[in-house]
Order: sequence, then C-alpha cells, then structure tokens
Amino acid sequence: MNSRGPAAREWPISMCDEVLGFLDALGLDRVDLAGYRMDGEVAYRVAQAQPWRVARLILEPVEPPSPPGLVRPEYSEENWFTEVEGEPAPDELDRFRRITARTLVLSGGPTSPFWQDRIAEMARRIPDARLAAFPVGPPVHAAEPEEFVRAVVEFLDELPDSESARLWLAERGVVRTGEDTWTDGESEEGSLTSNEVAHRWAAAALGDDSLDIGHRLRLGFGLVDLLDEYWVTVEIASAVQGIADPDTARVLWNGYRSRLDAPAHCEAIVYSLWVDWFEDRDTAERVFTEVLGKDLTQLRPDSPEPMLRRARRVLESSGPVPWRAKELVYRVSARVPELSEAVFRGILHSHHDVYGDLDPAEALAVLGQMRLPEDTEHLAELRSALESGRRP
Repeated sequence: MNSRGPAAREWPISMCDEVLGFLDALGLDRVDLAGYRMDGEVAYRVAQAQPWRVARLILEPVEPPSPPGLVRPEYSEENWFTEVEGEPAPDELDRFRRITARTLVLSGGPTSPFWQDRIAEMARRIPDARLAAFPVGPPVHAAEPEEFVRAVVEFLDELPDSESARLWLAERGVVRTGEDTWTDGESEEGSLTSNEVAHRWAAAALGDDSLDIGHRLRLGFGLVDLLDEYWVTVEIASAVQGIADPDTARVLWNGYRSRLDAPAHCEAIVYSLWVDWFEDRDTAERVFTEVLGKDLTQLRPDSPEPMLRRARRVLESSGPVPWRAKELVYRVSARVPELSEAVFRGILHSHHDVYGDLDPAEALAVLGQMRLPEDTEHLAELRSALESGRRP
C-alpha cells in the first residue's frame, strides 16, 4: 500500500513552485495546463496560487485531500489504494474557488480508486468547471481513449466569449461590417455603431431565458469584449441584481478579473468598476475585495505582469472605496515599485473624487513609503492637503 503521508502531500506544493518558476523563466504570462493524478494536483495548485496564469485546466483524474481514514478500492493494475492521513485544513476545498481557468474535470466510475463525490464537489467549487464522468477505472485516457480525446478536443475547441457573442448577434442578423460599424439589415440608416448595438441588444442577451445565468453573464462579457461599451456592463449589473447565489457571483467577478488581467485595456470594465460598484457604498468594499483584496499576498515586486496590470487598474479606480477596506492593500502595494504610480493615483482620487474616502494621516504615511519623483504632477498639492488634515 502506498500511503500518502505528509511528505507525499508536500511534493505537489514544491512542484507547483517549480512550475511557476519555469513559467517565469520562459516569460509565459498565461498557459493551459493538464495533469494526470498527482501531476493534476500540481496543475490545480498552480491555478490556485496564481489564477491569472492559467487560461484552461484539464484534470484527469484527481481529487482534493479527504478526511482521515478513507480507503479507496484497490486498483488492480498497480495494486494502488490510498489511506489519507491527517485532517485537511478547513479551507482546503474552498481554495478551488480561487481558480479562474475554464476547467475540465474527468472522473471514472465505480472501479476508480478515487472518491467520485469528492471529485464532483471539487468541480462544483471551481467557478467555471465541467465534470465529464466515464464508467471506467483510471487511467481514463487508456481505458476509453476515443471518448477521452473527444471530451478534451470539444473542451479545447470551445469558442471564447467574444466569438460566442458574435455568433449570438449573427443569429439575430447583426453582423460587423467595419471597425465600429455593424448592420442588422433593418435600420434605416444602414449601419449601427458599437454603442447602438450595445443599447439595442445587451438587454436581450442578458435576458435570454434559453440560457442559465452563468451563460448569460459570459455572453454579456463577450459583448463587452466585442464592443467595449459601458452600457453592456450596466445590463450585466442589472442581470445579477438581487441574486445572492455564490456561483453566479464567482462567474461575475471572474469575468471582471480576467479582463483586468488582460494586456488590452478594456475601458468599459474599468469605468464600470468605478461607477457601478465602487461608488456604491453597499457594494464597494465587497467588490474591492473580490477583484484585488483577496490577492493581497500576491502583490510583490516579482509578481507576474497580469497581476500587476489588474492591481494598477483597480488601485487607480479605487478612490470611492472606503479607506478601511483599502488601506492595507495600499500599504502593501506601496512596497511594489511597479505599483507606486497607481497607489499615488488611488490616493489622489480618494481625496479629490466627490465619492472619495481616506484618512489624511494614514494616506500621508502611505505616500511616505514610496519614492515618487518630486516633480510628480499634483504630488506637492496632495501632500499639503493631507498634512493640513483636509478630508475629501
């Protein structure tokens, strides 16, 4: 019997660090990962540690740590069964909620040495995951190679949100004719701007009752990618109003985070973050935590560029966020030279924005952590205002 004790559990953690170092060495910001058994555990730990690095994730078969004393059925090919030692940390399963990658989880049948209910629960907690079950023992890719390949290829061939949105519009006769021109074959003026498409079709897409709420949100984000129009985000916010389902919330904030990570600046997403969520006192603190605060430990000088991009965009938009919710994030970010300008702009907007919020003395202390050029525009005036104790 192979016992999976502490040393065995530490191996995927150390390998996760090695994989991340390998990606850094090659300069790879975003990758797809696939893993079988313990390699799958390494893969999902990478996706948990730095969610922005992994676009798509395939796990076959793998499961999270189980309570002590659970013994799997014998796996005849390898005489392999596992007795789990030690109680997992209370938040072990909850870490799967950190994964933002689109994920395919492949599981076996009754002869598999993995607990299928644990695998199903893991898949349920990953915000954008699907579970494909096969009535065979592992390895699925050897026992059912054709079905395995079909499932993986279908998963990898799925269209990005923007392409799904383009096809949804095309089915309704709305097609692109230029960089910012569209036609629906009916408008008297002959063509539509992206703004007009957003106003005419975003509500219909977000209200398409042939789709569940998760698919409607992804369709909405696809329209944002296509049109980069703020009005689409208004309809997204309207679609989730009053919905307390945590799965819906995860799809929503995954949509924001992934676009804040992206190299291309999405004006609609950044503006929506500020106007729709941060300026609303009922949502500002929660949303700031969702899009940046949860990743506080990832804010370091050696953080990958996607993380730094998101941090810059969120910090610069965070003026209206209550000071108590953002002060620690500001202090940590101020230690990262690449984020100094964004922290400065965040404090500036916290002081000047009509909805801004800060503590003058504490904000001045954060400014003092950074080595900003003395000729930085508005720096002298901001210091003077904070030193006088003037609030926003």
